[in-house]
Amino acid sequence: MKKKILIVTERRADFSRFKPIIDKINNDKKLDYLLIVTGIHLLKKYGLSINEIKKTGIKINQTFKMYSNVSIKNDDGANMVSAFGTAIINLSRILKKTKPDIVLSGFDISANFAVTVAAAHMNIPIAHIQGGEVSGTIDESIRHAMSKFSHYHLVSNKDAKQRLIKMGEEKSKIHIVGCPSIEALFNEKLLSNKVLEKKFGLSLEKKFIIVIQHSVTTELHNTKNQIKSTIDAIKKSKIQTLFICPNNDAGSTIIINAIKKSKNIFFTPTLTLSEYRSLLQKCFALVGNSSSGIHEASSFYKPVINIGSRQNGRLRSKNIIDVKHNKNEIFDVLIKLENKKFYNKLIKNLKNPYSLLNTSSKILKVLKRINLDQKLLQKRITY
Repeated sequence: MKKKILIVTERRADFSRFKPIIDKINNDKKLDYLLIVTGIHLLKKYGLSINEIKKTGIKINQTFKMYSNVSIKNDDGANMVSAFGTAIINLSRILKKTKPDIVLSGFDISANFAVTVAAAHMNIPIAHIQGGEVSGTIDESIRHAMSKFSHYHLVSNKDAKQRLIKMGEEKSKIHIVGCPSIEALFNEKLLSNKVLEKKFGLSLEKKFIIVIQHSVTTELHNTKNQIKSTIDAIKKSKIQTLFICPNNDAGSTIIINAIKKSKNIFFTPTLTLSEYRSLLQKCFALVGNSSSGIHEASSFYKPVINIGSRQNGRLRSKNIIDVKHNKNEIFDVLIKLENKKFYNKLIKNLKNPYSLLNTSSKILKVLKRINLDQKLLQKRITY
């Protein structure tokens, strides 16, 4: 009988990491999957990205709403907590009904945190992707909490492994596999300029930048000023710009409204993996505070202007330029990148510390080896 792996996705970032794994499971004789779709995948405001999942042909086993019509308007920390509670209630019911052998959870995202907590209480083994990494905001606390609930750890690099060992996790249960979203992007086909121009309104004969800026949940009082600094710097530079919609973390509505009010800036609420891969490969630079700049951009030899504290402490390549939420700092780096000598030096001989070959295959190998016994469930700190 096949091992049944339950996976939950709630936004673009986690689906991009799960997709290559699901594709591999689909062709495996020993594993099967159950995919639960929730979160902003189901929200029109964020582009109804469930439709993009359906287009891939991947089977969706169940959906549920994390956010009510009222809660969508309440863009604050309390709303994030309420959505987390809704996710735990729904996922505990789904786990009880479906009885998966393993939960494959990811990263530091609300619904994946919820399924991790629920599964641990229901004696279902958990394998966690990309634990042990550090960053700013509440994400780091969630990520480390998920690691403590999890039984197997599928980390992206040696630094993350050492961090989990220091947290008291069992060395034999930690496996370095790389970041699956890199594999996911390179699995996608490269779209033509004509297709991209029609969809996003850009002129790809000119240089353009991609901006992904999320709210910093521990700095909500500064959100309006932070996005204003970015927009003002971009306008001053006069570089063609595509903004990608942020996550729905507390403060995201402030960012979305500021972008939509700005003239001569292109905006998209969501996009497919092939669209993102194509845009990333063709862009001049990536700007903002997205983990994509840390995890993926160096594999495409693109400079990254990393703004603010959201990615503090993350292992990074030399293509990352850190700046504060300051219009002049952001603008100065954009102008500096116009210098070909500086640009080329920044991206020369780049090595991505999150990139390993065959990440999804490595993950499947670990999933197959997991022994579903009582000893696995009874975790002990190692010191």
